[in-house]
Amino acid sequence: MIRLTAYILLALTIALSASWFASNSGQVSIVWQEWEVRFSVAVLISLLIIYTAFLWLSVWIMRKLNIFAYFSNPKRLAARRAKGEKNLDQAWSSYALGDYKGSIKFGLRARSTLGEGGDVLRLLASATRKQSNDENPYLDQLKTSLVSAPWVLTQELDRSLKKQAWPSAMLLVQDMLKSYPKNRLLLTLNVSLSAQLGNWQAAKEGLGKVIKEKGTLKPAEQKHLSAVIDYCLALEEKAAGNKHECIGLLKSALKSSPSFAPAAQLGARVYIDQDDQKSAEKLLINIWKKSPNSEIADLLTNLFPREIKGERFKRLKAISMSGPKFSENYHLLADQAILMEQWPDARSALQAVIGSGQASKKTYQSLALLERKQKNDKQASNKLIKKSEIAPPDNHWFCSSCRTSPAHYTAVCQKCDTFDKIIWFRL
Repeated sequence: MIRLTAYILLALTIALSASWFASNSGQVSIVWQEWEVRFSVAVLISLLIIYTAFLWLSVWIMRKLNIFAYFSNPKRLAARRAKGEKNLDQAWSSYALGDYKGSIKFGLRARSTLGEGGDVLRLLASATRKQSNDENPYLDQLKTSLVSAPWVLTQELDRSLKKQAWPSAMLLVQDMLKSYPKNRLLLTLNVSLSAQLGNWQAAKEGLGKVIKEKGTLKPAEQKHLSAVIDYCLALEEKAAGNKHECIGLLKSALKSSPSFAPAAQLGARVYIDQDDQKSAEKLLINIWKKSPNSEIADLLTNLFPREIKGERFKRLKAISMSGPKFSENYHLLADQAILMEQWPDARSALQAVIGSGQASKKTYQSLALLERKQKNDKQASNKLIKKSEIAPPDNHWFCSSCRTSPAHYTAVCQKCDTFDKIIWFRL
């Protein structure tokens, strides 16, 4: 009875609705370019009913024919995935061969099959970046994923580093450190970028964080970097006129790395400015025994302006004889011996350099000068000059990054702007 009543009410509702639409037939107008179609609301409703019935009938037929099972068939899905993975492999192969256009083509095919997974989007983003396209929509898509966002930031960081855009690289590193505060790569980059930007206090603080993460740097590397940063902070204190603070930082640098010659050289110059030649000499002799170079030799030679030649020769001979068998020791002794006409000492020192396999241009040039001064033998002197032209270069400051030879040590190379790459190159 209840069902019959419901049917009667439904029929009455339909009848009343049909009667109302018949008496209030609205108009529907569809305009497209120069075409216009008009029909009543009743016709529109009829079309919607027919469309709904058609959709229902289509789904019913597809179910009867088991068409949905075809699209969800495991074998078909596996074959489709295998095809997508093959396209992705071809895309990476093209990328490796430098064919970035082909890489994008296969990558798009893989995306249509595998979807917009991280691997596919990373491939498309990398290939698009290699083509130097300013717009890279794939990077924007990857940024929205918490898993892939660090990879995107790493790509941007690599790009900034290659362009030597240190400020933007520093901002990226600081941003990434918020999410990965113990990442070793980011911690070391934070130190080097702070140094390249000349922010030595930040570099010192950053190095402190690196040291806390055990295994990030070897102990010797930690001590060396600490010495370099203290040396640069000492330079700032010296420029500000704070000589006491400067000496304190230099002592700290030499405590960290006793063979770090630039710190000893700077300390000696500060002592010389204070007319404290004895302290300067003590510092220079100590570093000369560990890591001699031509700049230290010049400082030792000119340390006492009023010193007579004979006294200077005795002093420098004692220093050179007390140090290890570096070529700088022999060259220092030979130069002073030739100046004082102490021919046996000069010849013995230069022959020792040749015998040790450390002979350079300076060695043969000094021998040529010795032949001229002692024996007035121009022929022998000229032969030695020619030999010096093909001899290895003298020990010198050398940047391992840009392979240039600066006149003096700097923590950041003035040519390539890289940090801690300048060393004293010794044969």
